[in-house]
Amino acid sequence: MAAIFAAAISAPARAENLDGYWIDSHGEVILQFGPCGRDRCGRVAWLKKPRGPDRGPLRDFRNSDPKLQNRFVCGLVVVTGFKKQPDGTWADGSVYVPDHGMSFSGYAQVLDRNQVKVTGYMLLPIFGSSEVWTRMSRKPPTCEEQAKMIAENRWSEDTSGWPPAPPPVASR
Repeated sequence: MAAIFAAAISAPARAENLDGYWIDSHGEVILQFGPCGRDRCGRVAWLKKPRGPDRGPLRDFRNSDPKLQNRFVCGLVVVTGFKKQPDGTWADGSVYVPDHGMSFSGYAQVLDRNQVKVTGYMLLPIFGSSEVWTRMSRKPPTCEEQAKMIAENRWSEDTSGWPPAPPPVASR
């Protein structure tokens, strides 16, 4: 009995912190997870391809509700209602995928400090799809900064320059 208790004490604590910036496995989107009430929500914080068909900032044009099709995708809350479960996972949530204009049930399992397995599904998890996302150590440019870079034709998919350099100060 003492050996089991000692092993339990010395075992590393499970990583369960979902808060922060996470990039998907394809490097196409970064979500910022944080509290919304007692649950966790995630909003789009960065897009690799932030331009829509009109070459302006991408909008939620695939949404089935015409009143929502004009929303900007960057900044959009796409994960809602993730609740901490007794096993350390985050579940009972909803994931909206602007690429499809559809919502799915979802859950997340923090694998370690830098990886989270995200699963979206319809009806049952067995009919779902999962991928592993990676924690970002730096905050991406804000949606406003991204929109400005797009408007000024300065947008780059290269993330190595984050945070973006401030504009030069005019000398007097």
